[in-house]
Amino acid sequence: MKLEALQIAIAGAGIGGLSLGAMLARRGARVVIYDQMAAPQPVGSGFVLQPTGAAVLDEMGLLDQVRARGAVINRMHGKLAGKGIGEPGKTVLEVGYRDGEHGIAIQRVALFDLLLDAAVSAGVSFQTASKVTGFAEGKRAAIVLEGGVATAAADLVVDAMGASSPAGHDATKELGYGALWATVPWPENGPFHANELEQRYERASRMAGVLPVGTARDGAAPMATFFWSLRNRDVDAWRKAGREAWIDEVRAMWPEAAHFAEIAEPVHARYRHHTRRPIAGHGVIRIGDAWHATSPQLGQGANMALLDATSLTLALERSGSVDEAFALHLRQRRMHIRLYQTLSQVLTPFYQSDSRVLPMMRDVMIGPTTRLPMVRYVVSRLVTGDFLDPVGRLGIGRE
Repeated sequence: MKLEALQIAIAGAGIGGLSLGAMLARRGARVVIYDQMAAPQPVGSGFVLQPTGAAVLDEMGLLDQVRARGAVINRMHGKLAGKGIGEPGKTVLEVGYRDGEHGIAIQRVALFDLLLDAAVSAGVSFQTASKVTGFAEGKRAAIVLEGGVATAAADLVVDAMGASSPAGHDATKELGYGALWATVPWPENGPFHANELEQRYERASRMAGVLPVGTARDGAAPMATFFWSLRNRDVDAWRKAGREAWIDEVRAMWPEAAHFAEIAEPVHARYRHHTRRPIAGHGVIRIGDAWHATSPQLGQGANMALLDATSLTLALERSGSVDEAFALHLRQRRMHIRLYQTLSQVLTPFYQSDSRVLPMMRDVMIGPTTRLPMVRYVVSRLVTGDFLDPVGRLGIGRE
């Protein structure tokens, strides 16, 4: 299909929407991205870009810039909370990378800025302060904005609005646990490791983590992401108790991390687990968390969105019609998504739930077995996101 002939409307200027817009516009498509913000801006803190997502950014010519801003991650290490400074408990999560591989932890704002620049340079147009409420079908689909105003019709409409997309929203899919997230200065001479994601647990009802995430832009100071799990129903009580009460909680669980609570300006994030129908109507398709949302335990959200964007772009390029492209895109992505949806649903309660039995099983079985060579290999492939070879299925770099 000649992409130069396509008019494409994308709802949502997140990682999925920006990367898709940049890829399609580079190939000649006329792309408009609609977003409710007054100006495009990121939502969220830091995350680990896995080899799957890195392959997409390499294809886009952005990987060197990502490496320059991010922090190399070689290990993910979780322990039970100790009883004092320097006294962590038993290891219950031990994940490394295979030879020659690593993750790149990066601030969401850093990747967002690179993708936004790529989209603007490619010729993507933006309609900001445009709150999307749904989609209108017809011979050519359109986006419906707040107030019932429909945008210009397009050959292809994409829902890239994330897990909280209003199209098909189901409040019952929200998970019981969310998290407080904050970006804080990285302690250069502190007790944390510069190339590790470190976590602490109290059963499965409380989890904290520290992730080095590099710099937001050239010349900026290195930062870290600090996160603290919190039941959604407890958010109001947490706010009412005040910062000092929270600092005391952090100090009791992980004394070395108390400084982060003292200086953090945390934002509470909620999570969902759902798999919506990817095709939302004639000429309308979902990508990223709008299609398949999970808890952040496997850390695949941004990486999956980048894979979806690449898959849809290549499917449009390789097909004779939009309908054929949808079918090819689903063949390329559906099995990988189903696998990780299932894994997330099964594994998340071991690390974030009110269960008392599951964390005991985790502590007795999961932690020790991850040190076994074969298990370490499987867990490494799980975390890097390359089960079922999603990059190979797309044929990135072969053309």
